[in-house]
Amino acid sequence: MLRSVVLDNLRVLAVSGPERLSFLQGQLTQDVASARPDATVMAGWADAKGRLLFAGHLFSSSADALALLVPADLADALLKRLRMYVLRAKAEVTLLNLNILGLLGTPGSSVTGQLVRIQAEQQRHILLSPVGDTVRGSTTASPRSVWELADIAAGIPIIVSQTTGEFVPQMVNLDLLGGISFTKGCYTGQEIVARMKYLGRVKRRMLRFMAPGVPPTAGAALYAERGTVGQVVSSAPTETGSEFLAVVVLDDLPGPFFLDEARTQPVRRLELPYDVPL
Repeated sequence: MLRSVVLDNLRVLAVSGPERLSFLQGQLTQDVASARPDATVMAGWADAKGRLLFAGHLFSSSADALALLVPADLADALLKRLRMYVLRAKAEVTLLNLNILGLLGTPGSSVTGQLVRIQAEQQRHILLSPVGDTVRGSTTASPRSVWELADIAAGIPIIVSQTTGEFVPQMVNLDLLGGISFTKGCYTGQEIVARMKYLGRVKRRMLRFMAPGVPPTAGAALYAERGTVGQVVSSAPTETGSEFLAVVVLDDLPGPFFLDEARTQPVRRLELPYDVPL
């Protein structure tokens, strides 16, 4: 059975115009020439200090534009900031008024709208359609936590208002997800991102954890015996507690790690679908 999740916590930020490619090429960590209409690729947008303002999915929209799937709580700020960089470029940045639906399973031919597969996953798509349209075919409605848990299991970072400007792209494994091009031209923050690659080992990486109790909030600290050693990126509830992604100091592995400074709320590390160099 095809499951559907209403993703009203996301917006589509679109860049159109004849110079959209060259404009975004100078902003994103990803080579924007790799954007396609039927599947996403990961990308990040950093500030001049190399800290991520956004990390997420890049694709081509059906309106002949490049599109980013951005958290709703960051959408207006990202729109305003990106417009500041347009200057004389023949490009226009807008927020599209679309329904965004997450689909888990194999979509049938009756599905209408732009269907975009989540990168490297065969059973997860986003469906974009005009506001007011309904999904044709049989689907079972699922809570948003199902989609959020799928993102966590896939090791996909979601940068929100509490964590924007906190992490260099490699800290949230954007390089391991194919979201950084080290061969394209210059972009904002590139010098810091490149330096981290060529200086050797990344000292902080995003890992996956589980814990009993309510999910920790994005930006919350993770503790070890010596004090604060990490920061939560995203979290979601499970039947028995929560799962979350957190950036941690690798020298503090294997832990133990805790959600509180008094070290009474232990967490357990889970595997990711890609290898993290430790």
